[in-house]
Amino acid sequence: MAKTNTRKKNKNALAIHKHLKHALVPHKGNHYRPHLVRLHGLTAILILALVLQFAYGFMNSGRLEVLGRVSNVSVDGLLAETNSERVSSGLTALEVNNELNQAAYLKAQDMFAGNYWAHTSPTGTSPWYWLGQVGYNYNVAGENLAKNYPTADATVSAWMASESHRANILNGKYQDIGFAVVSGMLDGRDTTLVVAYYGADAATAVEGDSDTQPVAFAAPVGDSTNPLTYFGTAIQSLSPATLGALAMLAIAAVVALGAHHYRNKLPKAWRQSWRVHHGMYTFVSIAGLAVLMILATGGGQI
Repeated sequence: MAKTNTRKKNKNALAIHKHLKHALVPHKGNHYRPHLVRLHGLTAILILALVLQFAYGFMNSGRLEVLGRVSNVSVDGLLAETNSERVSSGLTALEVNNELNQAAYLKAQDMFAGNYWAHTSPTGTSPWYWLGQVGYNYNVAGENLAKNYPTADATVSAWMASESHRANILNGKYQDIGFAVVSGMLDGRDTTLVVAYYGADAATAVEGDSDTQPVAFAAPVGDSTNPLTYFGTAIQSLSPATLGALAMLAIAAVVALGAHHYRNKLPKAWRQSWRVHHGMYTFVSIAGLAVLMILATGGGQI
């Protein structure tokens, strides 16, 4: 009985090895055209990628959509990451201010109530209105916004990749900081907004400071210094489902490059037509699809 089970296991292992070799490795048995980068293989990858996206979106939003995401951004995490960047640049750490926390929360709630994503509301309410509402009299103040990043680290990294947002984080005049992380519906989608207020209370201003009037700065929404920066911030906001789909595409891309390497061993009819470069064409197509997937599902914005 034991020998029968062992033989059965060995037979199954050999069958799996054979199928994997046909699917992934260019060799004579598959005419140097791995099944994974043939039409049926690529179709299976695309279907599986879509299933992952829709399943993840449904689990997190209750709707069949590909953009479902989970945000684990915490105020403590934002504070730690922000102060880490400041200390690394030789600046003092900021202290949490309850008034700024309250102002950030009010601003986030107003964006959901007014269904907008901007520093100034459609009705003309400026970011500094909320500081006045909570009684924070500032000498200097700043505001950063972010939405739909999965972690505090990703949020602060995105801000640091933008010159204007970075300037707020590394402003040496700031002493206080306040955050709000609020979830709700924006433009019909589940959204997590992060509002950060930076400031120095007017009561603590140094006598003789050159700034005789309060100074305030809000980093432009959607600010990205270059396309690579935007692409980098998009990568940081990818869902586990998208990362899984990208992993499958990466495997297919490697297999496609392997097929291209053995192009001179393809059947004669293929070597005498444009199909001789099918491996490279497939690789380029997969790479393009991966980029589109990152841009389409990487919903984080600053």
